[in-house]
Amino acid sequence: MSRPARESVILVTGATGDAGRAACRALAAAGHQVVAVGRSGAAPAELTGDRVQFRACDLTDVEAVGDLGLAVRGEFGLIDGLVHLVGGWRGGRTFEANTDDDWDVLSSSLIQTLRHVTLEVHDDLLASDAGRAVIVSSTAVTNPTAGNANYATAKAAAETWMLALADSFRRNQSGRSQEPLPQTAAAVILAVKAIGDKPGFTTADALAGKIVEVFAGSADELNGSRIDLTAGL
Repeated sequence: MSRPARESVILVTGATGDAGRAACRALAAAGHQVVAVGRSGAAPAELTGDRVQFRACDLTDVEAVGDLGLAVRGEFGLIDGLVHLVGGWRGGRTFEANTDDDWDVLSSSLIQTLRHVTLEVHDDLLASDAGRAVIVSSTAVTNPTAGNANYATAKAAAETWMLALADSFRRNQSGRSQEPLPQTAAAVILAVKAIGDKPGFTTADALAGKIVEVFAGSADELNGSRIDLTAGL
């Protein structure tokens, strides 16, 4: 089952990267209102327009994330979606190359930012009739290498957090009535090897197209799913 795409207010975090810019373009073209979030600085030209608004926020700062949520609700009302594209990679050739400094960076960017923003928008997504939370994970979670242990572990933690979010959506929505109700909120994991144009990689535009599909798809089918975008590449 699928439902027609509708205008939703969608936060796209990590919006200034290649994947973020592509996602903002695709979501805006599909008729959604996009709030593009970058860590700092002025709005890139392509992240401004009738359907795209840029806001700077340090997502590692929980108070700043709270202020972001208040500001977006104040202007647009309910937040219907989150596309969390804050990334980062650090690694080496050997297991011993997994340093504490690299772990601190990765846990901050890949886990802490996700925790802060999903906790902030959780109730919005539940209240929306089209609530979606999407992250991009890595095939390294299921096929980690010695030098990639820090990165794969941080990505695995992010996936675990998303599965817990999916369970929250399931529990909260099933508890509203004695009768089974259609799921309206979904937490979704998209797994890639990397973003780029090399063989086996997922292009930014292909990723953006899949994100648009998630917002048009059935929450019942999507909630808690992990979709491997490397299949067939």
